[in-house]
Amino acid sequence: MLKQNVIRVPEGCPTVNHALELAVVFSERNECTRENPVQVQVGEGNHEMWTCVDVLGSTTYHIPVDCNNVTIVGKGKGKTTILGGFGVNGKQNVKIQKLSARNIAGHGLSCANGATVDVTECCFKSCRGDGMYVTGGATVTATQCEFMENGTWGVFCESANTKARFNDCKVHHNGEDGLNAYHHAVVDLHGTKTDIHSNKSDGILADKRGKVNIHLPSQHNTSHDNVGQNRVQEDGGSIANINADGTFTHVEEVHDDE
Repeated sequence: MLKQNVIRVPEGCPTVNHALELAVVFSERNECTRENPVQVQVGEGNHEMWTCVDVLGSTTYHIPVDCNNVTIVGKGKGKTTILGGFGVNGKQNVKIQKLSARNIAGHGLSCANGATVDVTECCFKSCRGDGMYVTGGATVTATQCEFMENGTWGVFCESANTKARFNDCKVHHNGEDGLNAYHHAVVDLHGTKTDIHSNKSDGILADKRGKVNIHLPSQHNTSHDNVGQNRVQEDGGSIANINADGTFTHVEEVHDDE
């Protein structure tokens, strides 16, 4: 198992928490790289997390991902469910694939302090906090993911040098805004299956010089049927469709109080 860089839950390791602790050992002993990462394969069913401290210092049900070059993969977002969330603090080349996460005490996924994370075919649902929270210059790419029915934001990105790219993702029925780009964070939306709708506040909010670039035609129904506005720009925030020729189509300035 050690030579193959593969940890299987529950066959080879009883819990995901134990598996990620073991992944640190694998990473150190085997000199894992981007091309040859540690792989944690999580089986079908519900996998409950221990109570621990997340990347923001709060006590919550988070799995800390404490090594670089690790891939966590389930059997499908309808088959493998993490009862808790993931916390990635400054680690590089972390990949999370084909699973669902539901955290009753915090965010589904927290990325901070320059972390680089790729998330593919995952669902972050019914978390007490955000589906995904990105801060501190982290870079995240999410592909064919869903952020739904979370207590606060579907996705919240904040601070300078924080970047997020979403490819064909759905963000809906969240307790606050669907997507919030805040305080200089930059978010890029790609893919015709992108769908932000039915959130209890605004669909897309760009605030305090946050920027949302929509790499889709302006007629694409990217954000719709939200309780508040579908697109809101506040305090220097920017939302723009990027046209095929590289030019920008900006939405009109919209404020929450209008």
